[in-house]
Order: sequence, then C-alpha cells, then structure tokens
Amino acid sequence: MKGVLNIKRLSKNIDFKTSSEFYRVFWFSEGLDKVKVDGEDISGYPNLIFFTIPKKNIEVHCQKNVCGWVLEFSKDYFDLLGFEPLIIKDAMIYYATGQIPKIVLSPKIGLRVQAMFEMIDEMSGSNIPNKENGMFSLLRTILIYCDSKCNINPNKDQNSHELNTVLTYKNLVSKYYHKWHKVSDYADVMHISSKQLNQHVKTVMGVTAKHLIKEQLLIHARRDLKFTDRSIKEIALYLGFNEPFHFSTFFKKSTGIAPSDFRLA
Repeated sequence: MKGVLNIKRLSKNIDFKTSSEFYRVFWFSEGLDKVKVDGEDISGYPNLIFFTIPKKNIEVHCQKNVCGWVLEFSKDYFDLLGFEPLIIKDAMIYYATGQIPKIVLSPKIGLRVQAMFEMIDEMSGSNIPNKENGMFSLLRTILIYCDSKCNINPNKDQNSHELNTVLTYKNLVSKYYHKWHKVSDYADVMHISSKQLNQHVKTVMGVTAKHLIKEQLLIHARRDLKFTDRSIKEIALYLGFNEPFHFSTFFKKSTGIAPSDFRLA
C-alpha cells in the first residue's frame, strides 16, 4: 500500500511544534485542556476529534489523565481516500477560511472510535498479514463515523453555553434513553425549558432534541433484534415501552419494517 500510517498515544508532554509533512487526525477521549494550531485555540471537550494539514505548528495542552491518540500519514496516503465526501477531504478549505476542522463525537460513537484507535495501535505493532489494509479500513471507518449527523460541529457559530448544554443533553440521553422518552424528562433535570433545549440542539446540530432520543432507541433496538435472542417483548420492556405493540408501532413507523421482519431479514 502506498504511504504509511503511524499512530502515537497522546501524553502530557508530547510535542508537535515542529513543522512536518504529515496530515494528522487527533482524538481526545478525555483530559484535554486546549490545543493551539498556528496560535489559534481549540477548547478541550470530551470525545473531540480534529484534523490538521502539513506545515501546521501544533501545541497540545493536556492534563495528566489525558486519553487520546494521533494518526499521522503522508499526502500519498491521504490521496488513497479518493474523492469521498469525508470532512477530512475538506480540511484545506477549512484552513483556507481560517477554521480548524473539528467535531465533538456523540458518546456512543466516541466509544467506537476509541476502540478503533486501539485496534490500529495493536495492528501497528503486530506481524498480522495485510495489517496495512486493516489499518486503512479502520481509518476510513473512523472518518465515516465523523460525518454522523448526531455529532456536534464546533466550527459553526455558537456560544459555549449552547455547546455545553447540548453535550450535557447528549450524555444524559446516552444513559437514560431506555427510561426517558420525552424531551421534557431531560429538560427538567437540566433546569431548562423543553423549548430552549430543543432550540439549542437545533442550533448546534441541525436536528431536534427528540431526534437524538429516537436515534438511541433505534440503535439499541436494531442491535438487540439482530444480535441477541431476547424476545420482542423483552426488548420493548427494556427500552421503556409499556407494551410490545407500542414498540412495534414505533419501530415500523421509524424504519418502514416490523421488528419481527427486521430480525429475519
């Protein structure tokens, strides 16, 4: 395979100030205070991923408990990504307009991306046949996850209060989707009105607050139907539906197929 993919685990004292010819993908699960790219600050958020192009001076300010990785690759490797509409392919445009391409991943996607970085690191140090192809496939998968509509794009014009409100909401949804199905359930514990919460989510993410709850329910419903032997009734009750009929109606209305037919497909 043309080009090389390198991976480094991030630490408090890692230094990226020296200019290089590498494209980089940074991933921070936690422990990031801020990053400076050519003097411009990026605030630290959990599940932050951002991209840099060659010849950028990078300063990473981390806490002792920082958890994250950086992938480095040459232009030859970058070109292997082809012309797919991935955010990293627009990195030059972002920098040309004074922006840094960055995304705050949803908690569930963050867990998957963390696992894929760990797999790339494991492959990198192994003698597995065709490991280069495997590492490339994992990188492409990470970049595809970055384009999910339920991630947060901090490049948009929004204040930190809105962003922190949405991050809090997304974390609550990832924990309580199977108990709380109404936006008002989350708004109450966040001491904000449902209308305000929905406005913040739409401003930051371009989708409704209800959409995030629905997405979590469907993700887990699909997974349980395909990969567990739980009955439809058991799945419905676990996901917080009082009656299997209500779950079946919700699933079919959302996907166009009944749960029983989805399981057999």
